[in-house]
Amino acid sequence: MGYNTKKSIKFSIMPFVFASAIILVLIYSIGFENFFRVIAYASPVGLISAVFIYSISWILRAVRLESLCKNVGAHVGIKELFKIYISGNALNVILPAKLGDAAVMGYLKMHGISIGMSAAITVQCRILDVIALVLFTLPSAILLFPEALPEWIRFIIIASALIVLLPIAILLLSRCMGSENILKMIPELKTKSKHLHLFAEKAKEAYFGYLKIASEKQLFSFTLLISLFIWLLDILTCYEVSLAIGVQVPTSVAVLAVSLANIGKSAPATPGSIGIYESILAAILALFGISMQLAVPIAILDHAIKNLFTLALGVPATMSQGLSLYELVRSYEAQKH
Repeated sequence: MGYNTKKSIKFSIMPFVFASAIILVLIYSIGFENFFRVIAYASPVGLISAVFIYSISWILRAVRLESLCKNVGAHVGIKELFKIYISGNALNVILPAKLGDAAVMGYLKMHGISIGMSAAITVQCRILDVIALVLFTLPSAILLFPEALPEWIRFIIIASALIVLLPIAILLLSRCMGSENILKMIPELKTKSKHLHLFAEKAKEAYFGYLKIASEKQLFSFTLLISLFIWLLDILTCYEVSLAIGVQVPTSVAVLAVSLANIGKSAPATPGSIGIYESILAAILALFGISMQLAVPIAILDHAIKNLFTLALGVPATMSQGLSLYELVRSYEAQKH
């Protein structure tokens, strides 16, 4: 086994080790015996209800993706889009650095959508998610912290707000100056590398594709509404998990905790943000009187249900696509010429 191969394996394994270490530290902080006792006494009916609620959110994700694809003239069946999107998210759970999003772009490319437009659609889905989460976060944060927000919560909200403002700024700038004029301001890429030239062309295509998608007011309103329902179901899933464990979490606390935990997942520090999500969620619950002995099991069980559901359907969906990530890259390379 060569040095590069060993280095690649180490790079792939380390994020999982880091994620596992965070989870183990969380469980150790409340005691392993206490953790497994809480999990063992969780209501099976309540957990099944949580899975059912979460499954509906995935139907809405497929509907949102279908709306964006139709807008660019692509007619892909909703069942196929469901498989594509859950496959990409399953890969995000398994792989670091949100590589599942790249897979979604590749899958959409295989269905006749250009790689630039596929990138624009994938980015818009992420932006819609952040906007929806910010819209849930702000009212609950103002309600729960009428005087002053804790510094770390303020930092998360500001960071997410900047993510939301960036595409808005791009749209406003393109309307004021014209998208072509904006591109003229960017220095021409001078390089002999075909790959860099290709990347620049695809980035330009993604830019125009994003402007097309984001400037459609009716499409934006519809997809944002769907996104709000998606994350409402995500919040309800966590709330149902807490009830299954026997904890009555205040609604506003559940909204804030799940919203901030999901915003925290935007930073791909670990595969599927495992450990990051649980830490933020448990910290918010504990901040409002839920003991860590219960907050940690709720956070871990909630994220486990969501990830296991995604993997249970996403891994077979990935296999049914008939291409590995490596093959997706090769397929894309073959179609570039």
